[in-house]
Amino acid sequence: MLDAATPSQITISEFEFDERRVIGRALRRWDQIRENAHFPDRERCLSAFNEGMSNYVLVNAIGSGEEDDRIVQCGTEFRNALARDPVGSPVRTIMPSTIERGLVFWRVAAEMKKPIADVGEFTNASGEEILYRSVFLPVGDDSGTVTHLIGAFSYKTRH
Repeated sequence: MLDAATPSQITISEFEFDERRVIGRALRRWDQIRENAHFPDRERCLSAFNEGMSNYVLVNAIGSGEEDDRIVQCGTEFRNALARDPVGSPVRTIMPSTIERGLVFWRVAAEMKKPIADVGEFTNASGEEILYRSVFLPVGDDSGTVTHLIGAFSYKTRH
């Protein structure tokens, strides 16, 4: 549990992370960073996620419409699961739930300003069957606008 330090005195290394799955750790870290706000600052959240979680992170920039949303950063887990580099690509052409099930869950996370989790499977560019878990966490700027979604992604190959 966090001690009685004020939020401005708390550093990322002081957070407790008892959740073993990366999705749970990401959600907990996001919640601790946001303190009493609806969602945390993007730079502070990325700094926190770079401490031991950078391989599992992907970042989507929210554009004016679904067609403009782009993947701007990606860790090795997501890249390996896809069997290609998605950076710079439209989110709607990359996210497995959009392709396989027609879901646009990342937009819901941005509009509701709340985390959205996703679990499913897809076939990657190398023909492997991938089982995955992900969560998208809204982050933004001082104006209270969601500018990006930071995702945590983990997977395993079906054998």
